[in-house]
Amino acid sequence: MRPPVLKPPFYMKLSHILLSLVLIVVILRMTKDILAPVAFGFLFAILLLPLAQGFERLKMPRGAAAGLAVIIFVIFMSGILYFISWQTSSFLTDLPVLEKRLMIIANDLTVWVDDKFHVDSDQQVAWINENAAKSIASLSQLIVNAVTSVSSVLIFLVFIPLYTFFLLYYRRLLVKFLLRLFRREYAGEVHEVIAHSRMVVKSYVVGLFIEMLVVAFLYILALVCLGVKYAVLLGTLGAVFNIIPYVGMVLTIFVTVLVTLTTGTPALAFWAALSMFGIHLLDANVLLPRIVGSKVSINAMVTLLGVFIGSMIWGLRGCSFPSPRWRC
Repeated sequence: MRPPVLKPPFYMKLSHILLSLVLIVVILRMTKDILAPVAFGFLFAILLLPLAQGFERLKMPRGAAAGLAVIIFVIFMSGILYFISWQTSSFLTDLPVLEKRLMIIANDLTVWVDDKFHVDSDQQVAWINENAAKSIASLSQLIVNAVTSVSSVLIFLVFIPLYTFFLLYYRRLLVKFLLRLFRREYAGEVHEVIAHSRMVVKSYVVGLFIEMLVVAFLYILALVCLGVKYAVLLGTLGAVFNIIPYVGMVLTIFVTVLVTLTTGTPALAFWAALSMFGIHLLDANVLLPRIVGSKVSINAMVTLLGVFIGSMIWGLRGCSFPSPRWRC
């Protein structure tokens, strides 16, 4: 007769769960430069899998098929970056004029503060200079952090295609590894879970890309109708920022208002911001449910918490990694 199995008390289970969560967060944070490109490579490998399989059906070797699929993906992404840089070139040409316009707006704001709140312009300038002097002390550290961030982004972009290629090439070995983690009688269920996960991820990301194109068209159309300068650039950037839940909307409106203030009137900036916000509501309540569908359904508070946790662990890469958004 077997002795009765004693179940551990609740506080012991809870402590083990909390300790495991802390260790997972620490490991993810310490290895973010390694795991973040792998995560994005895994995502893009799922998207490129049908293309690689199509090349393999044409009697191409698996390595050549995976490499050609990755090359097509890199060319496509390079085309998007070239389009954004082409739109940005005209903006950079007019940047000195925009700076002068911004200085005029700042002077007008100083006069308005002096009239409304009776704060002398000299006091305002002194306050700005004082805060500027404090920020200069940490300028060198900011430069070092910026250089480090640029280097990490370049490494991140270089390694994503490599990880995508290797994941496509060794996908069968990965499936065999997953099958060996479970008993043989569960092989069918493992294959079913893998196929379902691949379908969900592919459907969600493809729908997200279509949604981004629609949002870009609506942004550009609204800004062109309002007569906003650099409407194509602002609309394209707004659609790209739209990938980042919650934060992207705020960043889009801020950039749009700042550029519109330096090229137009405050009323135009207000209507541009209002149009952007209205399109965001349309996207969150109509476009996202219709185009993307209910492939991933997570509570709004959980999604928002996930964005902040992802940003804390992996920075911008963590909060921009494809995550579900919710209807307003």
